[in-house]
Amino acid sequence: MKNKIITISRQYGSGGEFIGERLSEDLGIPCYDKQLIMKAASQSGIQEAFFEEAEKFGLDRYFSNNDMSIIKTEPLGDRIFLEQFKIIRNLAEEGPCIIIGRGSNKILWDFKSVLHVFIYADMSFRKNHIIETYKLPEQDVEKLIRQADRRRKTYLYEYTNQIWGEPQNYNICIDCGRIGIENTVRIICKLYLGE
Repeated sequence: MKNKIITISRQYGSGGEFIGERLSEDLGIPCYDKQLIMKAASQSGIQEAFFEEAEKFGLDRYFSNNDMSIIKTEPLGDRIFLEQFKIIRNLAEEGPCIIIGRGSNKILWDFKSVLHVFIYADMSFRKNHIIETYKLPEQDVEKLIRQADRRRKTYLYEYTNQIWGEPQNYNICIDCGRIGIENTVRIICKLYLGE
């Protein structure tokens, strides 16, 4: 059966966002990443800035630096996750799409016709990719990568009880650093189309 949805989990700097965008162009289906934040914010009544800051810095840092009066009956992190959870499920029911991150592989594990992908690369590839893409100073990049990976790992475990990057949580794991972004896109396209 042809796959309907692609979820992409990725190491920071491995090219997952670029791969998602290319797949969207090649397959003619929408790709959701930052758009989920805006959609969740508009549907939840929680300001978009809360979602963005939680994503960028992790919920602990955000909580320690901001007014917590917005929290009603549930912790803000739980409310943010639940809003994104609902949106991811709704998008999967609406039609073919690509969803990047946010525990989407676990959230959609019970859906049929979903291809769950994990993208990774060695540190050298990731550092170079981030330096070229975001024009960051080289001395800051490795620390940034380790912090981002740690946040993703913590987030996924806290909200899905899943170990980030463990092969059994995905249908395929691809070393983008070794085979390149173009080949990674081609492989995922073929799997998605059932070729």
